[in-house]
Amino acid sequence: MEYKIKKEVKIGVLMIIIIGFFIWGYSFLKGKNIFKPTNTYYAVYDRVGGLMESGHVIMKGYQIGYVDDIRFTGDLQHLIVSFSIDRKFTLPKGTIVKIFSYDIMGTRALELIPGPSAERHMPGDTLQADIEPDLREEISAYLLPLTSKAEDMMVSMDSVLIIFKAILDEEFRESFDRTFNNINLTVSSLQRSAHSVDTLFTKRHSRFNRILDNLESISGNIAGNNESISTILNNFASVSDSLARSELLSTVENLNDALHKVNNVMDSISQGKGSLGKLISDEELYNNLDSATKNLDLLLIDLKEHPGRYVNFSIFGKRGD
Repeated sequence: MEYKIKKEVKIGVLMIIIIGFFIWGYSFLKGKNIFKPTNTYYAVYDRVGGLMESGHVIMKGYQIGYVDDIRFTGDLQHLIVSFSIDRKFTLPKGTIVKIFSYDIMGTRALELIPGPSAERHMPGDTLQADIEPDLREEISAYLLPLTSKAEDMMVSMDSVLIIFKAILDEEFRESFDRTFNNINLTVSSLQRSAHSVDTLFTKRHSRFNRILDNLESISGNIAGNNESISTILNNFASVSDSLARSELLSTVENLNDALHKVNNVMDSISQGKGSLGKLISDEELYNNLDSATKNLDLLLIDLKEHPGRYVNFSIFGKRGD
């Protein structure tokens, strides 16, 4: 009975550990640490520029929290971002929450810029929001003025060429035409480069979105199959109880009793108890038996070599001396 209770306790502890592991893993995939107390704050944006749930919250280059949720307002005109930070960090009044590019791949995160006030925000406050242009927007903003200037330059040069064509010789005009064509090719190449960069960042952005969606799907499947996992663990518990209630235990006990009896018999023999024990342990008896065996062997040899010494008979009767 005591063995059965110990086994059930082990199974119960194992189930508690497994359930706790699944809860922790689901929270970890969502970017939350259930063992660390946090405070939640909010910020409202017109757009989030690719910010995702579970994104990092950074202050002065140090990560202090995660993005919890992103949802639309009732009129679908703005987005409310809720994020949690470690409770040991307090935010001064006037703190700005800026969306920025966290790495070179364009991953978006939140940066907290502390305000100058000595007063502190309370948990649940809505902070001032700001957004930094992402890498694609910055490149586009850098290349578009260059493209516009190049186009304006082409128009101006085209007007100049019309004038020069009338006054310059044919050789110079041909050389100048080649130069103008090279400039045109350079501008076209610049436009293709801008388009390639824009396409590259668009593809990478969608790929990261798909990866995050897959992670969200995996965590959802784990949460949705909690009941099935509990059923499997209950089945294991039922099987172990059935084995404990079967006759296997009594069979093992009978086998242990038989082995114990055999051990007692072997101990008695080794201690010289009983006929077999005396025969094994009595050295004098062994020597007598060995001597008798040798004498019997010599007698049989002598009988075989000199039978007349032991058997004396005659067909016609015994002869007199």
